[in-house]
Amino acid sequence: MQIGKPASPEELVDREDEVKSIVTKMKSKINYNIAVVGYRRIGKSSILKKAADILSKDDKTVVVYFDVQKFMGDPKSFLINLQSAIFNAYVKKLDKIGKLKAKAGKSFDFIGKIAEALSSKKIKGIGIEFMPGMSAEEFSIIPKIEFEDKDINYMPMFLAVFKTANAFAEKDNMKFIIILDEFQEIINLHRHKGLKNILELFRSIIQERGNNVSYIVCGSHVHLLRSILSNGKSALFQHFTELCVGEMNVKNSIILFNEYLTAKGLKTDDKIATEAYNLVGGQPYYLMALAESWEPGKKLSDVFGNLLSSSVGSLRLYAQYVLAEDIATAQGGPTLKSILEKLAVTDKGLSYSGLSKELRLPTSSIVPYMNELVKTDLIVKEGTVYKIRDNIVKQYLRLAN
Repeated sequence: MQIGKPASPEELVDREDEVKSIVTKMKSKINYNIAVVGYRRIGKSSILKKAADILSKDDKTVVVYFDVQKFMGDPKSFLINLQSAIFNAYVKKLDKIGKLKAKAGKSFDFIGKIAEALSSKKIKGIGIEFMPGMSAEEFSIIPKIEFEDKDINYMPMFLAVFKTANAFAEKDNMKFIIILDEFQEIINLHRHKGLKNILELFRSIIQERGNNVSYIVCGSHVHLLRSILSNGKSALFQHFTELCVGEMNVKNSIILFNEYLTAKGLKTDDKIATEAYNLVGGQPYYLMALAESWEPGKKLSDVFGNLLSSSVGSLRLYAQYVLAEDIATAQGGPTLKSILEKLAVTDKGLSYSGLSKELRLPTSSIVPYMNELVKTDLIVKEGTVYKIRDNIVKQYLRLAN
């Protein structure tokens, strides 16, 4: 186990229902697309990796995992890395088939197989390079994408890269499952020529994908992702089935906390694990942060306080990271922070009129700031009042004031 990193398929605690739902839908004769929605560090990537591990064991299923945010640079590098992910997943499956044929005394032409699939769908501008390794068994196949030299229109290549998965799936009668993590970041491509209507382009990809290709998208910016997928005006409206990932229940939170203690070489302690749940709820990252810092003889409440107040405390650093990243994407500057500070000192929340009174600003002037904070998932509306969504962020702000 490693705090802040997705759990390996073997280490994943709980989430059987979520994993089963993904696997069942991907194996169904109905060609589902799934949107896995949940806040940061709630365990979405761990769930996807577990489902991918199960699905990829099928010889006729290719699972492509691609982190959109990680590779969201210029369109060239984005498309090259995405094409590499598709090629690598396909080659890995072909390699298994090739080894089986080799045992039977038959040769297997990887290059020819890929080239034939691309040719069958008349995919232009995408080729392959064979890179030999240190031994006959070691090799890699990398994409060659032909971009225009000047004033590049990225739309044809964007469509072509996704189309390669369709070609491979159809040629070998395989199921392709493409997982796009932090999918909401794809809208950042709209700044480049040919990609202005990026969501409409992706809709066309989904509509023309054939019967053997499914998409799983995932994202931590819940409000933004839902605005992309669930807004009636969005190009992707009703194209995905939503799977919501929430906090773990108390039973599984205790199991996770104890498993982390065991990994540290400590004895399990249900009483301390229950106390941890009462302090931070069923958020896996927070539970593991407490388990990482707690030692026998220490008061868990003191450990929790130190993680929030110390300059190197993991919960403090995480809260600072969340605030810095989310406020940076919102428009409002110091006023946003002032609103959060006022909301942090109340458990009941504040209405527009309450905030207006606290900030000494006209109610109408507060509305756009609140809309920005809702978009970033920093606050939520409950009835007529607004509250800070994450209790750890709220407690950090209380200490910082």
